[in-house]
Amino acid sequence: MNAGGVLQVSSRFYFYILVRHVFRRSDIQERAVADYVAEVLAEFASAERASCVVHGKPTPLDYFFEMLTALRTADDRTSFFIRAHIGNYSLFLSGVFPDRIRFRAEARGFPDLKYYEALGRTHYRMASDHKLAQRYAVDKVLNTLAERFQTTRLALNDIADRLFSLGEANFPLDLILNSKPESSNPPVN
Repeated sequence: MNAGGVLQVSSRFYFYILVRHVFRRSDIQERAVADYVAEVLAEFASAERASCVVHGKPTPLDYFFEMLTALRTADDRTSFFIRAHIGNYSLFLSGVFPDRIRFRAEARGFPDLKYYEALGRTHYRMASDHKLAQRYAVDKVLNTLAERFQTTRLALNDIADRLFSLGEANFPLDLILNSKPESSNPPVN
């Protein structure tokens, strides 16, 4: 701070502060839930990390229909990870890109926000009931996300609306997360 430049923080810390703040306003008080959602945002901020990687599959699963199909033949452990990923991905897409979902639903007949909420809620619930959720101590977090999916999504919508400038050439999310200050003056919009 004495140097006068931009303070460098990790993307995980950045998202945790944002998520914790907006969750507290939305009456989601559990720190573990904020920490989990911040981790999801940090991971999914990089497009290649948003894919569902399944052991034994030659390519990642990018679409919900692929993930749901993979559940049919998945072993117990893999099904837990796929279900958690479906919940995470549903929350990320509906939380950060609700306008895109609305547009595609209205213009092209794609699934709407209710679909994403139902899909995320269902798979978070199923993942929270899995024995691996207890082993990894995420059962309560996943259960809270299942019960409060819409509230969580709306809180993320608030963050996205106010703070993420995705699509603007002068201020993309990658610039926020990966910037190296070249001067002591912050960028001007």
